[in-house]
Amino acid sequence: MPKNPSSNGAMDVTSPKRARTQGGASAKGKKVLISDPIEQVCVDILQKAGVVVDCKSKVPPAELKKIIGEYDGLIVRSGTTVTAEIIESAHKMTAIGRAGTGVDNIDCVAATKKGIIVMNTPGGNTVSAAEHTCALIASLARNVAQGDASMKARKWDRKKYMGVELSGKTLGVLGLGRVGREATSSSFSCPLLLFSSSPPSPPPVISRMQSYGMDVIGYDPFFPPDASRKLNIEPVSAADCMARADFLTVHVPLLDDTKDMINKTSIATMKPGVRIINCARGGIINEADLLAALQSGHVAGAAVDVFESEPPAEHEWALIEHPKLVATPHLGASTLEAQGASTLEAQGKVAEEIANSLVAAFAEQPVVGVVNAPNLTLSQKPELKPWTALATSLGKLLAQVNKAAVTSLQVQVSGKVEKAGELCAAAALVGLFDQSGARDETGAAINLISAPAFAAEREMKVTTQEVEGGVFSSLLKLTVTTPKGSHVIAGTGLAAIGPRSQPIPPRGAAPSPARTVFGSSQRVVEFEGHKLEFEPKGYMLVYKSIDKPGVLSRACVVSHGDAQGAVVNVMAIDRKVEAAVLSKAAELADVSQVHCLHIG
Repeated sequence: MPKNPSSNGAMDVTSPKRARTQGGASAKGKKVLISDPIEQVCVDILQKAGVVVDCKSKVPPAELKKIIGEYDGLIVRSGTTVTAEIIESAHKMTAIGRAGTGVDNIDCVAATKKGIIVMNTPGGNTVSAAEHTCALIASLARNVAQGDASMKARKWDRKKYMGVELSGKTLGVLGLGRVGREATSSSFSCPLLLFSSSPPSPPPVISRMQSYGMDVIGYDPFFPPDASRKLNIEPVSAADCMARADFLTVHVPLLDDTKDMINKTSIATMKPGVRIINCARGGIINEADLLAALQSGHVAGAAVDVFESEPPAEHEWALIEHPKLVATPHLGASTLEAQGASTLEAQGKVAEEIANSLVAAFAEQPVVGVVNAPNLTLSQKPELKPWTALATSLGKLLAQVNKAAVTSLQVQVSGKVEKAGELCAAAALVGLFDQSGARDETGAAINLISAPAFAAEREMKVTTQEVEGGVFSSLLKLTVTTPKGSHVIAGTGLAAIGPRSQPIPPRGAAPSPARTVFGSSQRVVEFEGHKLEFEPKGYMLVYKSIDKPGVLSRACVVSHGDAQGAVVNVMAIDRKVEAAVLSKAAELADVSQVHCLHIG
């Protein structure tokens, strides 16, 4: 299963008063379409921030495609499907917000290519959905729904509805996201199995069901085994997760890899008498195969809150009406707290969260719940903004030096940016593509969101590496490889310059420029394999020469010489140098690689 993009954004976007940033970005005047019913508090927050809001529910897809180009943002729930075709027509859009957790009704790939942020509200309905899952598990164990229906039919069938204890049973949880973590925390005892692509932290379902005394075993390719053990979860394989569960609950997103995950083949590997719960997404369980398993008795019971079609299609009613199935009409998030009712307890829930996230996105502030662009969240951190700008400038410089197609980009980081390699890589790609005039298929400029996908489409290999900074406490170094060779540049900032005990690692054969950030300014400290220092600003005449009297080297920043006596010279100039002049300069004795570079 592919790893989901992180949805754990930065925090503190709860006040529309913060709509303006130091850079002047603002939500004021932006236009947002809300295409599904939502609480008034969402509209209020947007309007207080100066956003123009249009509420139009149940807009037909053709009409939505026609009008979407007018809007800067879109807020949906599960009722609107945002297709690639609709996104293609969203010429002004910068953000799509899903008031809920799942984003399977939004084409995130198309949005990413378009450079549009997709956000959800990862915590808004977590507790509600987890509690509903736990309620269905308990109901299945004790036949609560069937017993209630029997009583309402004036029957007293105590022996007919014999249940089982949860204590000592094995609960399989497919998905270690927020809901899965919430439902299993300690308040109730059964082994618990996990199958997920989420980052390590204990699922809510797990945390609640452990209180029943349930044993927990789990599979998750991205959940470290040691972290599982700390949560009293025994790490197991995916096959064991299916085979050992007494209760199996689903909490994965609906993806190509998860559609029909529970089918006749996987059900055949499960214990006879297994009970299955789905409060995630319709389509993860093959409904026809589940019905057959209930009819055969191999599955003792099932509880389903979500269906392939909602409301259910005619063919789904046979499953819903089966006496061993507990069905609810997608009630997982249907609580006053989750939906943002006007109570103190409801503050910060789904409606408020998505409105605040949209305001923050427009204002270029930290955003909660970004699912397709984790780099964007990092880029809003004040301490990383100078490095993002530096990476973009370095990318632009490399694009001007290099004239061949780039096959790979390596980004090396140290110090303050050593955990932000992917962010710096995206920013460097923005510089490379922008300088070369690259645009997406709609003519839009490449941004932090779309840059990685744009590079992947062109089979450009992008890697990041954490390294020692040498004499610099923080350093950013880019290497681009082309069919004709490599180019390297490195930089840092004023605060990053200072003595270090480690020597600078020996440079290899490939030329390498390095750039550093000095307070609010930037410094290139290595260029094409030569140590030097200059501020990348305005027009610069850069050329290589032999360091000897009479060669163009006066009024320049001059690098250290290499073994052949070659140096790199950088001269600040006030205007662009024409190509003919550069060609003439390159013809001079002992002068080569002459460039006029520019950073606006």
